[in-house]
Amino acid sequence: MVSMKRTKKYMWWTIAVASFVGLTASLIQTVERIQYAEHPVTRLTCDINAVFSCSNVFAAWQSSVFGFSNSLICMMFFALTAGIALAAASGTELNKTLRNVFHFFAVFFLGFGAWYLWQSTYVIGYICIFCLFCYAAVIVMNWAWFRLHYDELPLRKPARRSLERFVQAGGDIMIAIVWTLIIAAMIVTRFWVA
Repeated sequence: MVSMKRTKKYMWWTIAVASFVGLTASLIQTVERIQYAEHPVTRLTCDINAVFSCSNVFAAWQSSVFGFSNSLICMMFFALTAGIALAAASGTELNKTLRNVFHFFAVFFLGFGAWYLWQSTYVIGYICIFCLFCYAAVIVMNWAWFRLHYDELPLRKPARRSLERFVQAGGDIMIAIVWTLIIAAMIVTRFWVA
């Protein structure tokens, strides 16, 4: 029981740290976005080379899918998840509905981020370095959310036992690693493999 509580606390701290990484990256990206809006021809600090160029990404419609900068959505999401994770890590018992809502948004951002990186890689032709940090944070958060709540999934006993063995064997970690490698391979094969 004590080790289970310690594991859950560790997972909440993992979500908090990932949220702070994502929040920092999206905050810097928002500052860069404001500078780009004020002076579109000025070279930004995140314009590193022919692959990593925020200003080229900012110029594309994909960087403001919902009518405003994607970085603003990320800032809100990461700030809220950081607060929730810190509260839970400090011992606050969170409502199941609240946890499920934020797990839903973590999964949503996992899909949205994959789509956005695909668009950046193959349509826009440039990558925003801060987007990579945000997406790495989202991958870690999704792993931790799953680790925290997989035992609440509505499964029958045999399926629940199989899932328990899968998680204990590190299968969920392997899925997160494979997902990360797929995204990395997508970017590497597009920009660095002839």
